[in-house]
Amino acid sequence: MKRFAGIAMAGLAFTASTAQAQPADDYKFVPSSQQKLVPDKSGFYAQTMLSREKNSFALITSRDKTGESEAHAGWGDYIFVQEGGATMILGGTLENPHEVGPGETRGSGVSGGKSFALHPGDYVFVPANTAHRMILEPGQTIRYAVVKARP
Repeated sequence: MKRFAGIAMAGLAFTASTAQAQPADDYKFVPSSQQKLVPDKSGFYAQTMLSREKNSFALITSRDKTGESEAHAGWGDYIFVQEGGATMILGGTLENPHEVGPGETRGSGVSGGKSFALHPGDYVFVPANTAHRMILEPGQTIRYAVVKARP
């Protein structure tokens, strides 16, 4: 029994020292008062960067019009709808595709995808290399948080 207690204590000491070894600034907190949406030069959306890490970044995005269709070669999108709504087309094929940057392809639309109505509280996962597009009707707006992560 003493041997088991000694092993357990050593395990706890190791766990405690590992937890204490973590740098105090590994966390990230961005209060809403610091989340200033900046319009993109394309005019399709406004964004604020919440965090940029080695294999991911997080944004808040606001839209009031439909943008281009897109597909990302190296990362998936984890989308959390906060306000408003839109129609999301997922899957299918980009129409008139053109590369706008490394691993970033855009198009004029999506053919053969599946449509979903987006509402506050909805979650969408868009895997890497999956065509997708948000469509907004005139007067419609949407605000969402998105985490873009590389596998």
